[in-house]
Amino acid sequence: MKSTAKALKPATTQKNQERIKKSDFKHHLFIESFGVKVQITSNAAEAIETIRKTLDAYLLDRFTETEPFEAAHCFIYRWNPSGKDSFSKNGKKLYHAAHREKMLDIFGSEVRRTIAEFAVGRVFIHSGVVSWKGRAIVIPAKSFRGKTSLIIALVKRGALYYSDEYAVLDEEGFVHPFPKTLSVRGIVDKYEQVECAVEEIGGKAAVEKARIGMFLITEYKPRGRWNPKVLSPANGILEIINHTIPIRANPVEVLKILNRAVNGALIVKSNRGEASKFADLIIDFFEKNYF
Repeated sequence: MKSTAKALKPATTQKNQERIKKSDFKHHLFIESFGVKVQITSNAAEAIETIRKTLDAYLLDRFTETEPFEAAHCFIYRWNPSGKDSFSKNGKKLYHAAHREKMLDIFGSEVRRTIAEFAVGRVFIHSGVVSWKGRAIVIPAKSFRGKTSLIIALVKRGALYYSDEYAVLDEEGFVHPFPKTLSVRGIVDKYEQVECAVEEIGGKAAVEKARIGMFLITEYKPRGRWNPKVLSPANGILEIINHTIPIRANPVEVLKILNRAVNGALIVKSNRGEASKFADLIIDFFEKNYF
């Protein structure tokens, strides 16, 4: 899978609108994931089969197909003969991409994000996650901040892999594995992602939930130095909220779970340099200050 949002642009050409009629949209897929119900409709049976495979990859088989229902989240996927597909979400305008593979990537990401925002009994934080000696290290960060490179460096040192996309917290504040393939930039160019299984770098994916030992608020800086500052739980939560997907949809429940998650955990903030050098400093700090 490769993805980038750079190719998105409105699909409003008259040719596209005339090619496919509304009556053609008679193929459906109904799924439920983390308590979120999603309806997907398309004009082509082939599209539904392809989307099903895309969701297998993006949701890691963490969804079930169901009988038809009235869904709060409805996607319409337009499968164009030209290969320039498009989709809408809850009636919002259509978009198209240059290639079908790219469009399916964008679609899978959008469905996954919708589930992350409205999950029942779970809080999704945009984070990389590993565990060390049975305690999770959660690294909240936006894209293009070096999150995946740091996760890879920690895994190569023996950390157990949980995710490079989401920390998935349950109602007690434990983090659960969401071990998608690592999305590595810099192989093709600085924007395009190449997917890599954690086993390909000698790592191992987690299968059990873990108590969080440390939240690490960090991002790569060319001349970044390790200067860790331990934050209070209140200040730490303010930092973590910036990366918490459902904070607007369900703020009260999110804050309850975040308070449970930070209980007993270190919350540390520091810039950093190259991941390969910084990973050892993280592990050393964690060993000395938590265990």
